[in-house]
This record gives sequence, C-alpha cells and structure tokens, in this order.
Amino acid sequence: MRALRTGIVALIVAGLATSAVAGDLQQSVANAAQQSSPPPKAPSKGGSKALVWTGAALFVGGMAVGLTAFIKNQNGKFAEFGEANAVNKKLGAAGLATAFGGGVLIFLGSHRSNSPSVTVGPGQVKVSKQVSW
Repeated sequence: MRALRTGIVALIVAGLATSAVAGDLQQSVANAAQQSSPPPKAPSKGGSKALVWTGAALFVGGMAVGLTAFIKNQNGKFAEFGEANAVNKKLGAAGLATAFGGGVLIFLGSHRSNSPSVTVGPGQVKVSKQVSW
C-alpha cells in the first residue's frame, strides 16, 4: 500500500512539473503546432517489377507443366480412374515446386518495406513506424 501511495505522489509531482516547465501558453501552442506538422513524405518504396514478372512467368509455367504431368498419361491420353501409376509424378512435383517458387517471387516483388524509420538529430533519436490495415 505504501508503494502505491508513493507511485501516485510521484505521478502527481511529474504531472505538475511538466505543466510548470511549459512556459507561455501561446508559445507552447506554436511549438506544438510546429512539431505536429507532418514531415515531408518520402517516396514510397514499391516492389521490384522484375521480380513480379519473373515470378509470374515461373508460376504460370510451373503450374502448366505440373498439371500437364499429373493429368496426361505416358501413352498420350488423359488419365482415367485407376491409372495413377501412368502419370509422371517427378515432373509434376517439379512443376508445382517451380510454381511455388514463382509465387514467392511475386510476393517478395510486390511486398512493400514496412520497417521502422530511425531519425537521429542533435540531442534526439526518433523511431517511428506507420501501421495501417
């Protein structure tokens, strides 16, 4: 209980001290308005178009090869019920793995960097991160 009272008194003293240090109200409002103005917006970091197009080509090609290898028989006809052993499983798996790799490249190429911004100035270090959804 004693620690709680000490904490409450410390918060009250800190709250009163900050208002006493604020100075003139008009000057404080001007400083707050100056500090709250939005900083110049940096150009948005877009993704790499080369990665997106390469990934799209790998995805489409891998899906086409994978599905064709799983669906077509070795005898040139489409598979029927009970002919699972006649398909080319290794080529189908390689095609689907290539399509997965293409999907990863599409994601990485279109993903925007969402890392925090660190600004170092005289007497201050500011870390800011924009969160949006």
